[in-house]
Amino acid sequence: MRRHLSIGLIVTILALVSVVPVFAQDYGYSTEMSMEEYEAELQKWQQRLEEANSRIAQLEQEIADLEDQIASLDDQIAQTRQETLDILSTVYDNVQQALEDYYADLDQLISDLKGLVALSPEELLSRADEVEAAEEKLNELKESPFSQLDDAMAKIDEAESLLERIKAKMPEGMDSYTVQRGDYLWRIAGMSDIYSDPYQWVKIWTANRDQINNPDLIYPNQRFDIPRRVMGNNHVVARGEFLSRIAGYSEVYGDPFEWQRIYNANQKVISDPNMIYPHMILNIPQN
Repeated sequence: MRRHLSIGLIVTILALVSVVPVFAQDYGYSTEMSMEEYEAELQKWQQRLEEANSRIAQLEQEIADLEDQIASLDDQIAQTRQETLDILSTVYDNVQQALEDYYADLDQLISDLKGLVALSPEELLSRADEVEAAEEKLNELKESPFSQLDDAMAKIDEAESLLERIKAKMPEGMDSYTVQRGDYLWRIAGMSDIYSDPYQWVKIWTANRDQINNPDLIYPNQRFDIPRRVMGNNHVVARGEFLSRIAGYSEVYGDPFEWQRIYNANQKVISDPNMIYPHMILNIPQN
């Protein structure tokens, strides 16, 4: 590759030298070049060629180093996986069969969730027990030691994303909470009768965006809606989602390039379209 590049640069140099008289004549300069000027120009291009070759060699070495690092990481992942399976072999009589059964359960759950997410809100309401059972099954699978394997984690993330989309489509339910002195959104979301999860403070903030200009500043006696189920022209962001992915869902726009519409409708809570967070409630403008 270097040899081909060098030949190419030399040809380029010769071509440039050949057109020097033309440019010189066009701009009123003398077309004559002394031997000293020619050698100086040639030396300059030779130096550039050497610098280019040096940079190419440096980049090739960096690529080789990165490939070695990737290979090393792959080896570490494979070793960690094998060590995990070895440990689990002390728990299961047939760890390989147990692992296959675990993946089969995950795949079945994902298939069931994909079927549910395709239903209308009314149909989901009539099958709320199936949604609840699917969530319980997901929580059960997340407790398994197999859930720490990389490929299992990817499947769990997919299942969680599907479950969030299903919950977002179900008929809405709304509670309310009156802010007490000393409250803040993190604390409210963590209350056992709210979400028991402080990280869901984002849901309270985005559901009450008309009242909360700054999520760090809330005041006693403010009354906030506490969404339980969200439907209609709303979407609850799940982990791993981004605006173009949401816009591409068939129940949203079916076109990832429509993400700008979502961003424009939610600029009060989205300062950077590349940064959205789980539990955000986004308005989905309709035609």
